[in-house]
Amino acid sequence: MDSGNKEHYERPPTPAGQDEKGIIKDLQTGGCPICNHMEEVIFDFFAKWQYKLANDETVQKEYADELGFCPAHTWQLAAMASSWGLSRGYPKLLEHIAEELSKLIDISPNVSDNIEALVKGYESCRVCRLLRDKEETYTRRFVAFLEREEIRVAYSHSDGVCLGHLRLLVSHLTSREVMRFLMLETAKKLRETAEVMRRYALKHEALERDLINRDEKYAYMRALVHVAGARNVCAPHVRRIG
Repeated sequence: MDSGNKEHYERPPTPAGQDEKGIIKDLQTGGCPICNHMEEVIFDFFAKWQYKLANDETVQKEYADELGFCPAHTWQLAAMASSWGLSRGYPKLLEHIAEELSKLIDISPNVSDNIEALVKGYESCRVCRLLRDKEETYTRRFVAFLEREEIRVAYSHSDGVCLGHLRLLVSHLTSREVMRFLMLETAKKLRETAEVMRRYALKHEALERDLINRDEKYAYMRALVHVAGARNVCAPHVRRIG
């Protein structure tokens, strides 16, 4: 990650005690706790970036020079920013791309490849890099806390992690006991969610919809998170192993 860009989105280091409380809080909010943390990271980033993009010419130039964000994070930015803010922040990017295209007109035979280079990819996207780095750091802290019995008890009462983050956690684990715990807990939660979904479907089909409880109503969302991760953080970046 470019050290010159860090001031735009990094928070101060979290004290150890607060870090533990933060992980326990993430375990209590429902869904994958690592995804929950990543959603806070990305919301915090976009909340600051959309303001700076609209008001800071230096940030506008950086955004243009970097060719913006990847497609997924471009649309996430658009969902948080106003039309006014985008109209102030985007012109430099458009002009930069237009200038580069003008230079390519007389270049052959690799015009197509050169145009492709103007399309922002996930590997070089600022937000994807941020998520990869934050995910790696948080996962390592999470693994360290899982060595403690009280954290595993809290984990057993949570919804557990999604499959993608289970894979990432296991890649960092050295304890076979903790690995076994996570695998069994995940399998248990998947079976429980499947059963709740079946109850919901049966009540829905039997026109007993007034008997459907909140747990049953939103079981499908837990299922999607279990399998694919949280919607706002699962798609753009590739989780690294090691």
